[in-house]
Formats: sequence, structure tokens, C-alpha cells
Amino acid sequence: MTHRDLNCEMLTFTSKQRKQMASALDSWNPKKEGAPDYYETVKYVYKYLDFHIAEHEAYLILDMFIFKWNDSVGKKIFEDEFKIHVLDLLREHHYIFMPEKNIGRIIELIIGYLREVGQFQNAEAA
Repeated sequence: MTHRDLNCEMLTFTSKQRKQMASALDSWNPKKEGAPDYYETVKYVYKYLDFHIAEHEAYLILDMFIFKWNDSVGKKIFEDEFKIHVLDLLREHHYIFMPEKNIGRIIELIIGYLREVGQFQNAEAA
């Protein structure tokens, strides 16, 4: 079935119209105070992600990240340790059809969110 079968025309938008329809995430920024927020973390990931993932995949990766985060309170830990941990958990317990580099990018964005809200700093700087 095509748009012609539905007896409708294809829509085209001017650049002004495209700007008006921009995502609500374009102007959203996380709160910079308090504890990290679960849902804001996923919003941050979607805001900066340059490929598509399903919402359940975003939450699954975040949940695997949180296991390591909670286990690491008060410890010096490097970003790569989070990536390795999340990839290992996903391989061991879940089926997720996504390239490892994409999973790594999502973890980088989760850490980016934590940096933005003041909850993560480079281990080298600590």
C-alpha cells in the first residue's frame, strides 16, 4: 500500500516548519541537582543518540549499568569497566540484537548524563 492507495498527497515541509516540529528533547536539559533520575537518564540518551533503539533496549542497558553503578559506590571505577560489565551481563542473561559499539555509545551517554548532573567524574581526576 502506498500513499496513492490512500488517496492522499505526500507532505513536504519548509525549514521553518521543520524547526517548529523539532523534538521536545531539543530544548530539554537535565536537572543539575540531586540524585540521578532513572527516566531523565533515558531522555538524555535519546537526546544525543544518533541511531534508533527501542525503548525497552534503552531501559535494559540502563538497568545493567545500574547494577554496576550500585556495586561501585565509593570505589574508583573507569568507564571501560562499565562497558565490559554491561556487555557481559547482556551476553549472559539477555538477547539484544545491537552492535557492541552502539551499546558502548549508550553507556557513554549514560555516563554523560551522570557527569552533567554532577554524579560522575573521571577516575584520573579523582
